[in-house]
Amino acid sequence: MRKTIVSVVLAAFLLAAAGCGAADAPGAQIAAQAFVTAAATGAAVEACALLAPRARDTLGPAECPPVLPEVPRAPVVSASVWGDEAQARSAADTLFLHEFPDGWRITGAGCHLRNEQVYDCAIGGR
Repeated sequence: MRKTIVSVVLAAFLLAAAGCGAADAPGAQIAAQAFVTAAATGAAVEACALLAPRARDTLGPAECPPVLPEVPRAPVVSASVWGDEAQARSAADTLFLHEFPDGWRITGAGCHLRNEQVYDCAIGGR
């Protein structure tokens, strides 16, 4: 499993959170939960359809591998949105999303905080 580093500056998130995107959080949370459910049930094609193109590219040369790297199966419990970027959390991990014209897509999944500003992700990253 290839890990990708995702840099997240928490100070920027805190500043952005002061009034942005609360109305979009349900859409991001629904997309994150749909991805986690598809990945956990072995529905790789459905899960891959929810990945942003760059995240899908990190899985290798195949458009969508038959088996995705391990994504925790914990339900998504919250999402925070800043403009067209979002972070969804479960008890087990963190997912990052971007809003494209056709909806929210996963840019990082299976992400775990390495230190105060950096996440390591099983899929995708930035």
